[in-house]
Amino acid sequence: MNEIHEETSKAGKPSVGGMIWSPVEQFANIRSNPKVWLPLIVITVLSIIGGLLTVLGTGFEEQFAATGGEGEDFEGIILFTKITTVVFSAIGPILGILISSFIFWLINKATSSEATFKQFFSMNSYIGFISAISIVLNGILIALLGGEPGKLYTSLGALVNSESSIGAFLNGIEIFGVWTIILTAIGLRVTARWPKGLAWTMAIIFLVFTIGAAAIGSMFNNMSGM
Repeated sequence: MNEIHEETSKAGKPSVGGMIWSPVEQFANIRSNPKVWLPLIVITVLSIIGGLLTVLGTGFEEQFAATGGEGEDFEGIILFTKITTVVFSAIGPILGILISSFIFWLINKATSSEATFKQFFSMNSYIGFISAISIVLNGILIALLGGEPGKLYTSLGALVNSESSIGAFLNGIEIFGVWTIILTAIGLRVTARWPKGLAWTMAIIFLVFTIGAAAIGSMFNNMSGM
């Protein structure tokens, strides 16, 4: 805890890019000076870029061609799906940040920590930058190499048949996702000053939930033919 107090005493303005090479320092800065708008703007822009890259990839329309549909109505469905994919790419991360921040804030009520909702929201917003990098990187790879929406080249699922149940599970074990979970544990320790055990327990629970949600989503898409 001495290191945490020392970092906090030197706190300044948090940096989005600093989350990559000096996360502890950024979390200390967030504790004393929580910022929200800059990371949210960066995340939104990167997420939109990632969404656009995904829908422009050849694999996106190939999945519709496999159903044998054609005509103006079918083209309209493809266009609508592209638009909703991009919109969700922009809104999804923000909703995730909001929900996780609210959950942390509620749990915080049962601890001795005096962390505020704004601090949790700021912490998760800066952590979200790492996830946004994943969205762009996978968008680029899908645009270049092809693949259906939801395919993560940065996950273990890229190494096996994504249509299998094991592939659906491994698709949730993603490099940037694991990185995000580790940062979450560190952030809860530094920004909220949660006990080490509680911080890592919550981070692991979120990891399990993320993997489970990814597996269920992948299996549902496979069963629906998407």
